[in-house]
Amino acid sequence: MDWPSNSPDLNPIENLWAIVKGRVERRQPKNITELERFMIEEWDNIPQNIIINLIRSMKECCQFIIANNGEQIPY
Repeated sequence: MDWPSNSPDLNPIENLWAIVKGRVERRQPKNITELERFMIEEWDNIPQNIIINLIRSMKECCQFIIANNGEQIPY
């Protein structure tokens, strides 16, 4: 199977970044200093179980991608 050059479906870090982004946006940083601080704080506060669940979901995501002939899957 050819590996797509850009496949967020198969990259758990994309989901993790989406979580951080949502949390930072809710805090509404007012400047670049706040943005940087909020990003660091939110990254540091991601519960370990979220990271573990993202990693554990990889097998199922790969199976969905294969079943969908390499096309994008909903997540």
